[in-house]
Formats: sequence, C-alpha cells, structure tokens
Amino acid sequence: MPTRPPRPEPTEAYKRFKDSMILDYGKWRDGEPYDIAALAGVTPAERDLLVDEIMERGGSLDWRDVEALRALGTPKALKRIGKAAESQGDGGGAEALIHEVETKGWTPENEKRLIDMLENVRSMESASDRLFELCEQHQTPAVMAQLMRNARTQSDETMRYSAGAFLLYLSGHDDDWYGLNDKFRPHLLDLNSSDYKTYKAAVAWLEDMVANPKK
Repeated sequence: MPTRPPRPEPTEAYKRFKDSMILDYGKWRDGEPYDIAALAGVTPAERDLLVDEIMERGGSLDWRDVEALRALGTPKALKRIGKAAESQGDGGGAEALIHEVETKGWTPENEKRLIDMLENVRSMESASDRLFELCEQHQTPAVMAQLMRNARTQSDETMRYSAGAFLLYLSGHDDDWYGLNDKFRPHLLDLNSSDYKTYKAAVAWLEDMVANPKK
C-alpha cells in the first residue's frame, strides 16, 4: 500500500503569522493586528490552509481575521468577508464593510448596511472608528440623518456622545472626532442629561452647529 508523502515543513512566514494570531490581553487591548506582512511569504498551499483555519474558528470574524482574509485574497476568503459585512455589527463587520465598499463601490445596499450598523453600534466593539471612516467618505443625507439620530437617541450613552462629537468634526467645528474640546464637552455631555430641558437644549445646540458648518 503506497504511503502518503510527508507534509512539507511550514515556511518561516507561515509560522510567523500563526504566532501573531496568539493574542494576550495586552495585544487585544492595544489593537495589535496580526502579522499581515508575513503572508507575502506563505506558499499557495499554506494560503489555503490559513483561510480554512480562520474560517474553522467559528462564530463572528474579528477585525484582524477580516484583514487577514483580505490579504490572503482567495475566493473563499473574499466570500467570507462578504458574509461578515452582511451579518456582523461589530468591528469585524465594520472592517468587512470597508472592504466591500472599496472593492464594489458605494451602493444603495452598502449605504443601508452602514446605516443599520450605525443604529446598533455599541462602545467597546471596535466598530465606531471604522464606521466613522466610512461616514466621512460618504456624507449622504441618509448617513448624516442617522448620525444625528444616534446623537439624540442612541441607547449607548458613550456612542451618543461620540456621534455628537463626530458631527462637530464633520461640520468643521472641531479638529478631531474624539470630543475632548472643553468648549464643546459640556454640550455633548448634556445629550445624555436626565433633565429633559437640558437634553433638548443640547440637541438644539448640536442641530444648529451642524446646520451652520465651518467647512
């Protein structure tokens, strides 16, 4: 009976990439990506193997997984990214949606998906900055309206504040979207006020600022 040939020794590039997939708390907290550069040195067989290994982990894709699948670039990898863009609302889904927009263009379907993700975005999911990048590139009336809804009524108080700060940035009133400007911070905090009059005044202030952009 013929014997199966031994499996080739993995390349150093493959081992480097596999090592980078082991995340401790520090790497996770700091947002350290996988070693994408190492993928340039893997063999075609290793490329297919890595795609299968990432997909076999089950559940949702992390944004790092999406970056890796994108770099691996096989039809199976790209199909999995598309699925994540359609179904995930976290950082992995946002990263996948960026890929879909960059490769397929800005479509009504992608706009609707972005709006859906904005409506349900939560802090600590690594999604907001990626979604805000797409919003900055595609400031359509529907996208801007959803950002204002987030600033007014988002259930996640952190994201309500963030949406307000981002709108100030888009309208040219602030240099970044982090909401650290002492001049604006009290108004942004009041978007979460339990006092209705204070809250309404903050919303009216934000709407006026957005209606009168500096850009």
